[in-house]
Amino acid sequence: MPQETTGVVTATVLNVRPEPNTTKPPIGQLVRGTNVAIIARSGAWYRIENGLVQGFVHGDFIKINESAPVTGFLHERPELKQVSLIPTDADGIPLPSRSTPAQRLAAGVWNSFGGMLKIVSRILGVNEGASVAIICVESSGQGMGPDGRMIIRFENHIFWKEWGSRHANEFNQHFRFNQAKRWTGHMFRQNAQSSWQTFHGRQVDEWRVFDFARGLHERAAMLSISMGLPQIMGFNFAGIGYESVEEMFNAFQGDIRYQILGLFDFIKGAGTTSPMLTALQRRRYEDFAARYNGPGQAAAYGARIASHVEAFESLKRG
Repeated sequence: MPQETTGVVTATVLNVRPEPNTTKPPIGQLVRGTNVAIIARSGAWYRIENGLVQGFVHGDFIKINESAPVTGFLHERPELKQVSLIPTDADGIPLPSRSTPAQRLAAGVWNSFGGMLKIVSRILGVNEGASVAIICVESSGQGMGPDGRMIIRFENHIFWKEWGSRHANEFNQHFRFNQAKRWTGHMFRQNAQSSWQTFHGRQVDEWRVFDFARGLHERAAMLSISMGLPQIMGFNFAGIGYESVEEMFNAFQGDIRYQILGLFDFIKGAGTTSPMLTALQRRRYEDFAARYNGPGQAAAYGARIASHVEAFESLKRG
């Protein structure tokens, strides 16, 4: 939490507690509209002070103020393009002799990208654990494959929308998907003599299908893939500040920094804040997941994010 972060009370009357829970009686109260300085965060609670009282209040009743509103897209800021991806030795996380899979993944993400995640998290007022957890959940910390190509997922049903519906005969020779649940049943074949095959989960096959689709219509194929660490769909290119999907593709493929900045540009948008960013700041991970991944599996995604946040924070606590 940046030292200059402030907030305003939104509840009619807000109890200030001596600890980040409701076990002990309040030590004071604040009325709606009171400005407070936010010193630290503890779970869903903020440690605050306002000159009269210092203690803990629940984050649901504090609206974060931005002391220096961050407008525009992060990937356009020159200083962020030069930030070291790897954290300093002092900020690195050693793994204990016994660790859980979630802890190992969280530590791997932080030790690979924590230099940038620390700075961007501070800019946006997001706890570092949430930044790590989203990458853990979306791509298991993998932005680039061993062959140097970024991690992608080709979506048949999106390619149908972007190109196939206008070329149905040719599309149906090579691509299939479940019409009832369009994100399922994806299959591909090279030609009419080949057998239908699934391809999700194997990057060499994802790229084989993508490259074939590029031969039919390159722009439509790029619009139909999710890209890199944040797995942002190509059709979101304008929403994260790119003039074209080709520009987004080349940036993400050229430097993993743009994948990380693209994640936060997608969360924040072009303005100073967004409902998705607010949900993340308040640790409402299910609400965040409903906006990031869609409402269908929001509870599952939210729970996975929360578990990886806890894994990261348990490591930081030592």
